[in-house]
Amino acid sequence: MSAAKCQLNEAEKKLLKEKQARGVTVVGIDLASRVIQVCYLQKNGTLYNKPKTRDEFIKFLEEPPFTGKILAGIEACGSCNFWARKIKALGHDCKVMPAFQIKAFLSLDTKTDKVDALAILRAVMSVSIKEIGIRDEKNQVLMQLLTVREQLMKQKVQIQNARRAVLYELGEVCSLGENAIDKCAQNLLVSLEESKSEALSEFRACDEVAKANLNNVNTQLNTIEKHLTDFAKSDPVCQNLVTIPGIALFSAAVLRIVMGDPNDYPDSRHFAAFVGFAPKVTGSGGKISVGGTRKSGNHILKRVLYMCAISRYGQTKKYDPERTSKVATLIDNEDVSNKRIVCSIANRMARVAWTIAKHGEKFDGKKCRLLEL
Repeated sequence: MSAAKCQLNEAEKKLLKEKQARGVTVVGIDLASRVIQVCYLQKNGTLYNKPKTRDEFIKFLEEPPFTGKILAGIEACGSCNFWARKIKALGHDCKVMPAFQIKAFLSLDTKTDKVDALAILRAVMSVSIKEIGIRDEKNQVLMQLLTVREQLMKQKVQIQNARRAVLYELGEVCSLGENAIDKCAQNLLVSLEESKSEALSEFRACDEVAKANLNNVNTQLNTIEKHLTDFAKSDPVCQNLVTIPGIALFSAAVLRIVMGDPNDYPDSRHFAAFVGFAPKVTGSGGKISVGGTRKSGNHILKRVLYMCAISRYGQTKKYDPERTSKVATLIDNEDVSNKRIVCSIANRMARVAWTIAKHGEKFDGKKCRLLEL
């Protein structure tokens, strides 16, 4: 890679010098676990683009080799929240940016730490790059709790499927649910005992181990869900979110945790798009078409809101027999599918949740006809 290509042009240098004249030095930072690449324009007009260890980087933030504040640009990654909080605690400013938007500033096909740090430096100067909100420590740990819960749920399904498969191979067909699997396993044990099968002890050992693993997973899930429910009971925002029809304590906790600071989103539509309930919009030649729901978004919150929307859909069919609500009118419309109605309800729930968290108020059915009965 030519060293001349990994440089700033004159217009970029001029912009950086203007910021330095106002007491702000823009620094592009490419984070890594042990080596951190730092890139900024020095006072003599040359580009500084060198790696630093973690200790050297912290010393650089505490005692920068220039006067004034630092405007640090960071690419969104696993440690971006930690370093952003660290930078702000030292009195500097920090801008966390989406990784896919920084790719547009890569002027070379080569991908190295130097090239990435220079691209981040260029991206910080762009006003069109949206900034990602910085999460605090408690919110990060709560997000990790949700991730661990997702992993445990997958393990639970795997264990149940494994037990079901063993029973099916031995002639027992199970219904849905843990109780059905336990009943089939007990029936098979009795059958093996009566027939004096040689596989009795092996099957008993296999089933006992699977049940022990399942009980362990259920215990951990109950611990996490209790903690999240207690969090929802003590958090004032969650108490307001519970007033939304179809939202219970656990759903409110997930909403609150994933949303973080509502000020990080310009409006309710942006939050609904972040969750993943914004429809696909395509257009060409003056013709615009609105498609189905995107696959992107936060999958944890998306799944929870979808289940809440199904619950609200069922409540409407049960408690509104006269079909007076807006959802009921959609139900009676044969041109609108049930899934589309549920996604519409989930989209509205996300938007209403953002508004409630933003303004600190309770749900008002008069302002949202789609969710009222």
